[in-house]
Amino acid sequence: MFSFETFKDKRYWILLFPFLIILVGFSVFASNYFAENPLMIFLFLVLDASLFWGIYHLWKYVGDKKAQR
Repeated sequence: MFSFETFKDKRYWILLFPFLIILVGFSVFASNYFAENPLMIFLFLVLDASLFWGIYHLWKYVGDKKAQR
């Protein structure tokens, strides 16, 4: 479920910029590859978003568990 608390979390902002840089970098430097294979841009976007949110939630889970101890 969507929450605005995510935007207040420092981990979100720490992870967001590297993933955006990777996204823009791949879009610029691999644009010919994506133009030839349009399905690959969709797969890349899904993979990038999945990795971002997976790492974010794993980091948040581990950090919260560590804080409880």
